[in-house]
Amino acid sequence: MNFNDSTVKKNVCFCLAQIAKHNQDLATAVVDAEIFPEVFNRLKDVDSQVRKNAATLIREICKRNDNMAMAVVNGGGVSPLVDFINDSKGTSAINGLPAIMTLGFIAAWHETLATAVIQTKGVEALLRVLIEEQEHHLKGASAWSLGQIGRHSEQHAHSLCEKETLSKLLAI
Repeated sequence: MNFNDSTVKKNVCFCLAQIAKHNQDLATAVVDAEIFPEVFNRLKDVDSQVRKNAATLIREICKRNDNMAMAVVNGGGVSPLVDFINDSKGTSAINGLPAIMTLGFIAAWHETLATAVIQTKGVEALLRVLIEEQEHHLKGASAWSLGQIGRHSEQHAHSLCEKETLSKLLAI
């Protein structure tokens, strides 16, 4: 079997996500296996299920603790997540849900991480989902993630206000 095979990549990302979701020690073991930046590259894979499973893996890591989220940010993972959200439109938008949640988990830990999401145009990507997508769970996840970004300081809230986030939330 070819190791560039989409089936292998899809299953590897899925299995690693299942391992990482159980507890912090297992998530740490997954990260210690040096999966970054390769897993970020999978967010651009031609197979949509590989992309979704890679985003799910990153989400499971980021929700564990701030050090895990920082590893994703320091490894350059926020920009590929934002790109993945922007590329997931229409019928493929549901695949972007794990990436939407991941931005929220990253931003939730502390203001430095929220700033990283703001600086990589995460707010714009989340607002696009909020406004353009039809699925209510995508809109809800985007609203939650935006709340995580804006909750830390006046500057974070101001970054959301500059994009008229509140009026867009109220409109829907």
